[in-house]
Amino acid sequence: MDLIDPFAQAAPRFLTRRKSGQPHQVFSGFLFHVEADRYLVLTALHCLLQPGAFYFKNRGTEDTWADTYGHDLECEALGLKLSLYDGRTPRFRWHMDPLDASLDVAAVPVRLPARPQAINWPGRFGDYDVVTEGLPLTTGSAGVIYGFPGGAAILKAAPIARGFTLASDYRLNPFAFHVDGIGGAGCSGGPVALRAERGDRTLLQWIGVYVATYEAERLGRCIPLGPVMEVVDAAIADRDLWD
Repeated sequence: MDLIDPFAQAAPRFLTRRKSGQPHQVFSGFLFHVEADRYLVLTALHCLLQPGAFYFKNRGTEDTWADTYGHDLECEALGLKLSLYDGRTPRFRWHMDPLDASLDVAAVPVRLPARPQAINWPGRFGDYDVVTEGLPLTTGSAGVIYGFPGGAAILKAAPIARGFTLASDYRLNPFAFHVDGIGGAGCSGGPVALRAERGDRTLLQWIGVYVATYEAERLGRCIPLGPVMEVVDAAIADRDLWD
């Protein structure tokens, strides 16, 4: 098992259900380890709400989300099933996005005693070396999007990895960057990583969250780590989420 791409192991397929129990959405997401059995499921906020509904389109309607959108979160691969709401209060956090930049990212706190693979674990995993920095964040850098295009998966749980090149220097825009390579519907919420070959090793570096595509132009839009980590830090600091 240690030869399997560690980012693929950190990105199982998720499902939301309505209060009625009817399926709401199948979407991509991935695990960020906090401590002990505490994890965050990172994904795009619109995956928990509805396709194409970025945060600014839902601002001020939070008290209706429990009735309108996905109510329960499930992941078959993790044996996970939990409510996304405490009454009408969301038990997840998202970027407050004061500039309406469509910072479409959310974090759901979960407890996973089995301690599965997380996106933020650096080190050597079989043929792979996971690094936190060092790969070039420049135009033309190669990478992969992990997700479930059209709901497709490998053995029902493992994501499809689709290649891309960075369409511009990653550091030009603090809110989003674009990649030349389409993840496809169902890949929103999945991790975006740079990938490089060094001798007989494959290097992986997590750089953001995939949130949308522009099919006609082969461009994918992604949220960089800066705002993603703001959501992570806010969720970790929010005691109400963990009690």
